[in-house]
Amino acid sequence: MDKRILIVTCLLGTIWASQALAGATASDFRPESKRGANFWNAQSAIDGKPETAWMVPGNSKNSGEYILIEVPKATVDKIGMTVGFALSDETFQDYARVKSVKIEALQQNAALEMVPIPGFQEVSFEDLSGYQIVDIEDIEITGEFGHIKVTVTDVYPGRDYPNFAISEMLLYMGEMDAAPVISGVSSESGGHISMDMVDDNTRTFWAGDIDGAEITFGASGYTLSRVGIRPGPSSYARPKKVEITAVGRTHVQELPNTNTLHWIDIPAVYGYTGSAWGDVQLKILEVYPSTNPQVAISELDLKAVAYEGI
Repeated sequence: MDKRILIVTCLLGTIWASQALAGATASDFRPESKRGANFWNAQSAIDGKPETAWMVPGNSKNSGEYILIEVPKATVDKIGMTVGFALSDETFQDYARVKSVKIEALQQNAALEMVPIPGFQEVSFEDLSGYQIVDIEDIEITGEFGHIKVTVTDVYPGRDYPNFAISEMLLYMGEMDAAPVISGVSSESGGHISMDMVDDNTRTFWAGDIDGAEITFGASGYTLSRVGIRPGPSSYARPKKVEITAVGRTHVQELPNTNTLHWIDIPAVYGYTGSAWGDVQLKILEVYPSTNPQVAISELDLKAVAYEGI
């Protein structure tokens, strides 16, 4: 085989393996035949869908079951969870819910081995159906990548079934500022161009037609966690409801009617914030109307978790 072809093949294989390993794995999960063998597996806890869940088998002891999430070289400072099966109020009560977990970390050393980071911490959750975010002591991943192991230590008993389910789990990573690069806008109006959103000047602004208003952006070499938008002057319409799409995942958020900077989550892909890459689309679905038929944004800021080079 040509040496150049062999090198490319090896590189593609490495990239594929990295993507295949990214995400989450579980100690055990409920078997399923009708909806697919992995319907209740770990990936269902990091897919952004409350109607799916990681669920352990009915004969599980619950305590000691764990989920392992791969993370990059960064800091983990929070954990978010929907502690039960959130398809409905009924399913939430029917199955056991997570009461407490133990959090441990492993990271890759110079010999490319996964070794534990000394120490662990335990956190508790309330028996509530809403999404909960809990602060933890910072965990520094200093190797090229690592794993966070979240082990269930106690549960709230289910009304009908003994086994627990987790609809959503997300690790929150420490953030850095990233310079946004705008690659497209749906329209520009009155000389207020897209670059006016990234000039660090709140007196300049982008303006465009409300119908179909959309901005495409990224940040070269960074994995992105949040986008901040500051509305333009009150004489223009302000964004009210926005939709963020990254790597095929979508998040919708409603914003207050103020001229301050509003932060919007960029959908996570692999179980931790800042796991999106490439172009991100921001669509303005609804606006707070004004006398001007255009919508305006004065500044667009970004937060990132990791920098992987250009």
